[in-house]
Amino acid sequence: MRVTEAGASDAPAPGPAPSGPPRPIVLVAHGSPDPRSPEAVRAIARAAGADAGFLEFNEPHPVEVLRGIADTGVAAAVALPLLLTDAYHSRTDLPEVAKRAEEARPGLAVALARPVGDLSLARALVRDLPYGIDGLVVCAAGTRVDEGRAHVADVAAEAGRLLGVPAGPGFASGPGPKPGETVERLKAEGAQRIAAVCYFIAPGILCDTAIESARAAGVVHTGEPLGAAPELLDLIAERAAEA
Repeated sequence: MRVTEAGASDAPAPGPAPSGPPRPIVLVAHGSPDPRSPEAVRAIARAAGADAGFLEFNEPHPVEVLRGIADTGVAAAVALPLLLTDAYHSRTDLPEVAKRAEEARPGLAVALARPVGDLSLARALVRDLPYGIDGLVVCAAGTRVDEGRAHVADVAAEAGRLLGVPAGPGFASGPGPKPGETVERLKAEGAQRIAAVCYFIAPGILCDTAIESARAAGVVHTGEPLGAAPELLDLIAERAAEA
C-alpha cells in the first residue's frame, strides 16, 4: 500500500480505504519427513481459510500454490511464514518464494507477512496445564539467530508470568540450553512439579527430541504443539491483514 500526503492544509480528510476481495493466504511451512507435521499444517490452513505450501519434504511447494492461485485470475496474494521465529526461512526462503512466483506469473503481486511467533501464544501454551505446576520449560526447535532465541525466552517469561511460576526456554538444537538443562536449573531453584510445553506449530522430530530431553530430566507433564489454537488463527489473520 502506498501512502501519500495531502498537498494542502485544507484538503479533505481521506475516507476509509476501499475494501476489495480478501487476498488468498498461502501458509509457508518448512515441511517434515514426519507425516504428523504436514497433516497438522493442512488442518491449520483449513481452519484459517488458507492454502498450505512446504519448502521441503512435502508437497505442494508454495511457489506451485501461488502459481495456481494466479491461474484463477487472482492478482494479489499473501505468503505467510508458518514459523515462530524470524530466522533463515522467513528472511531468505520466503522472499525467494515470492520472487519465483511473480516471475512465473507476471501480474501477480505477492505480499510477505511476518512469522506468527508472538507473546500472545503463551496463553495457548499454558491453557491446559494441570494444577500444581511450579516450574515451566518452553520447548522450541532452536536457531542460530540470536533474536529468534530471545523471542522464545520472551515467550517463556510470559508463560511463567501467566502461571506465576519460574520458566525458561529449552531448545532441541543449536545454541542455548536443552530442555533437560532448563528443567535441572528450575529444580535447583526449588521447583518440584515442572511442566514442558511445546512452542512448535506441529509435531515432528525436533518437537519429540525436545520433549524427550525434558522427560529424561523428570517433568511431570508434557504439552502438545500449538496446532489450530485460536490464538494462532488470530495471528494468521492479523499478519495477513498487515502484510
